[in-house]
Amino acid sequence: MTTLPMEYDDERHVIEADQRGGPVDAPDRKATFADVVSRDEQTRPIVPAVLRSPEGRRALVRWSARYGANRALYHVTRSPKYGVKVAAYAPRGMWRAGTAVLWWAAGGRENFHLRQEAANKNDPHTWQSLNRTRAKESSARWWVVGAGLVLLLAALIGAELAGMPPVGWWAAVVGMVLVAARLGRPADKPIVDRVTTGQRFTKLTAEMVRNAVVALSIGVKEPGQLTFPPPGIHKDGPGWLARFNLPGAIVATTLLEKRDNLAAALRLPVDQVWPEVGPDHPGQVDLWVGYQPSSKMGQPRWALAADNARTSVFEAQPFATDARQRPLSTVLFARNFLIGGQPGSGKSYAARTLLTIAMLDPTVELKVAEFKGVGDFLDMSPLCSTYVVGVDDEAFETGSDIITWALAECERRGKRILEAKKRGEAPEGKVTPELAAKRGSGLHPVFILLDEVHELFAAVPGAAAACERAIKRGRALGIIFCLATQIPDKDSLPPNITRCITTRWCLSVLGQVENDMILGTGAYKRGFTGTVYRPGVDAGWGVMVGVDKPGSARSFFPKPEVTAAIVARAGQLRGQVVGEDVERVEARDMLADARAVLRPGEAGVPWAVLAERLAELAPEMYAGYTADMVRESLARYGVDSMDVKVGRKNLKGARRTSLDAAQQRREIEAE
Repeated sequence: MTTLPMEYDDERHVIEADQRGGPVDAPDRKATFADVVSRDEQTRPIVPAVLRSPEGRRALVRWSARYGANRALYHVTRSPKYGVKVAAYAPRGMWRAGTAVLWWAAGGRENFHLRQEAANKNDPHTWQSLNRTRAKESSARWWVVGAGLVLLLAALIGAELAGMPPVGWWAAVVGMVLVAARLGRPADKPIVDRVTTGQRFTKLTAEMVRNAVVALSIGVKEPGQLTFPPPGIHKDGPGWLARFNLPGAIVATTLLEKRDNLAAALRLPVDQVWPEVGPDHPGQVDLWVGYQPSSKMGQPRWALAADNARTSVFEAQPFATDARQRPLSTVLFARNFLIGGQPGSGKSYAARTLLTIAMLDPTVELKVAEFKGVGDFLDMSPLCSTYVVGVDDEAFETGSDIITWALAECERRGKRILEAKKRGEAPEGKVTPELAAKRGSGLHPVFILLDEVHELFAAVPGAAAACERAIKRGRALGIIFCLATQIPDKDSLPPNITRCITTRWCLSVLGQVENDMILGTGAYKRGFTGTVYRPGVDAGWGVMVGVDKPGSARSFFPKPEVTAAIVARAGQLRGQVVGEDVERVEARDMLADARAVLRPGEAGVPWAVLAERLAELAPEMYAGYTADMVRESLARYGVDSMDVKVGRKNLKGARRTSLDAAQQRREIEAE
């Protein structure tokens, strides 16, 4: 397209300028005082990170006391050996000190080799010149030595006249002997033995970090490519924290996946090196290195192990610690929990920490079903309104009944919350602490733990779908689910369930797929990965999301006697609070109940009618059950949905022959 010259058409000039667009870079200008004072710059904290929290201060004091006591006791037990060495080295040291002073005063050492060389060459003129220089320097030095002896003598006379006690003289003698022994010992034979025999880790430095990252071969070619934003490497709890930026487009997860290699490059145990994604961007790494491996540090005392500990599911409670031994807390109410990991990763004890929080709240009803079959929660069973363990049909039936009960309970609680909201007692349409503690409200919190839940979902068709509905509805109604599984795939743990659960704990897993199935799609790329943990070795360690500070979390692992004391105290706190004035529903045999409500001569009954009769038979269990819920619950027994004639119509329902056949099959299998 042809255009007229811009100088001939002012209007065209304006149009073409608009087409080209405005300038990309802003014009340069000098910074004003307002720009300087309004700049948001991060300043370094006045108080070190290790002293900013009670946990950090206690950890530093414990480490210092343990460190000092260990070394003091070590050296005290070897003091006789040190005494023999001092007695042997002190005379030699005194001789060395005396001869060194005499040689210095005589000026014989400075140009001795030059004078000796002149003598060997038979050069008297050079020798005499060097000797005159030595004599001149020596005359002044003898005056210094004499003055020093006079001052020493004056100090001794002054101490005697001042009445220095004998302990002072002995201290002076001991000090002189120790100095003489230090001067007299061989260079390769120290007087004091080393406490540690391996490489001693004293401080994490930028050079160590840079060299280790370069050795990983993740794209960092030169040590100088790493940058350390303020405050740089500093003490943080019982260890050192190094925050650094990786160059270019290298993401932190690339380094996280090579945790073993990073520990090898630093020459430290793996459980002493804890890298995480930094807070500013995906290419930032927070590398925390402990003073010692976590397996040797242990864990801080759990606050719930105190003699007066009492919890509330409506308040944040500690359930784990991070890599720096800081406690992590969570609120149980209005949340559901998913714990996943391969065998040996510590799922059961991770679930126990959450169950402990619930059982120390005397208003919470507990229902536990564990499908591992080894009784990991057996000691807590006296506190549970429903408890089952095993991998047989009876255990699966009870586990399914718990879910079915929870779904029906959601229906009942929904009506109660609606009435409470009309009265102004539940303005947000949720259970409140006041409603939960109110006697007879029927809105007490319920904590349901399903361990190895994939076994239940695989054995009972429809259990997963019912659990999904209960999780969705129970969140605001005081019903809390905690699911633990080692097979987080779409069949054993449907995606619809994981989408409903925001608080997830991923322990040791094998790969990215399993990691994202537990933590959610994209978690691995954001640096939340459980693949860095090793089963057994890192048992209890995992990545937690859905809490205030996502990241590494290690479940508390109290000793058996501490656990027994917690369970006993929970029983004392509860007394008759739970179950005295609130509904307590035990699992029922729905197949037997369905056969019991059939009237004589009836060939079958529609699902809606069967639901009504079950509610009349046991309203505490079946109130709120719908026709679909009854059909799904009986389907696991093999009861098919068939046509049932009612008047002149055929409706879907349960036939007597199908119910009897299901009962016969169960009796045969039981034999």
